[in-house]
Amino acid sequence: MTPRRAGDGWVTFAVFGLVVMATWTLVIKFLAPALYAVAERAAGRPIESAPFMWDFWWVAHLALAWLLWRRHPLARNAGLGVAIAEIAIVAVKLGVYLGHPDLSFWRLLWFTNKLYVLAFFLFLLVVLLRSGRWPDRDSAVAGF
Repeated sequence: MTPRRAGDGWVTFAVFGLVVMATWTLVIKFLAPALYAVAERAAGRPIESAPFMWDFWWVAHLALAWLLWRRHPLARNAGLGVAIAEIAIVAVKLGVYLGHPDLSFWRLLWFTNKLYVLAFFLFLLVVLLRSGRWPDRDSAVAGF
């Protein structure tokens, strides 16, 4: 058994947070709009298109979760890069949104997702900056 390293609990928590984020993103940006369109059509109401919110950040989030889970040597740098990019992008998007808020159901779903993303990546940035030296491949925890 590999000895437990300081901060492993926070890294595991970050992996969980990334998986939750990716799942939530898939549900609110793809599944919920698809189910809405199906329900509207089944009820006989016309609908022009489902309000999909196309983005594929969830792929990056799952890839980062895998890197962190495996304690891959690139995980810390990838995490720092994704965290900084996400914080910058989401801060700008929230600034624009708060300038002219739209309180429709779909935009509020988007807004809550962005708040989670911002809070999570601020947390991840702190965890990774405090982690110090990232473990090398030989000391990585055996995973899947």
